[in-house]
Amino acid sequence: MHLGFYQERIVLVIVCAALFSATHLGNAWAFQYFSFSNHISWVYLPAFLRVMYVLVLGPWWGFAAIFLGGLSLVGNLDEHLFQGLLNAACSGLSPVLAVWLFRLLKERTLVLSRLRDLIELSLLYALLNAVIHHLNWAVQQPDQLMSAMQLPIMVAGDLMGAVLGAFLFTQIIRYFKIDGVLERLSQTKPDVPS
Repeated sequence: MHLGFYQERIVLVIVCAALFSATHLGNAWAFQYFSFSNHISWVYLPAFLRVMYVLVLGPWWGFAAIFLGGLSLVGNLDEHLFQGLLNAACSGLSPVLAVWLFRLLKERTLVLSRLRDLIELSLLYALLNAVIHHLNWAVQQPDQLMSAMQLPIMVAGDLMGAVLGAFLFTQIIRYFKIDGVLERLSQTKPDVPS
């Protein structure tokens, strides 16, 4: 059975949302001693998934996967539904903006197999994610603002997770030679028959 474009994307969004949630919970467990709060850690491996979802699935589908994955964590993070919605939206928005800003600054698209591109994008993402979340918290959840050091810690944790993920990802791409599969997956429009 062959899935159509939209059916394939919906399945990928659901699988990616579940993977994001599981990775977030696994990261919280594995790095519990490096956590600053429920939302900030010195090492945050799901940061790489956020970036990759937007790159591979496209901005809308990637945002949807991150948003749904973040929403599934609301009960686990002891926050109200509205706060969870805003945090999930911030989590999905920051990699979308980072990819857009990368393209604007570089005047080209990112090359998935180029580690330098992924590291530069990771840096943009880490900065944007921390700023967007902290602006949200300043307006909606001031109790999340505990220290002046938490913003740089969040940048460092997201950067550490995203760069580590980018390195492993490029090694996997090179080892298994799967550039073509990623190019096919990263198409954001359905195939139009000629």
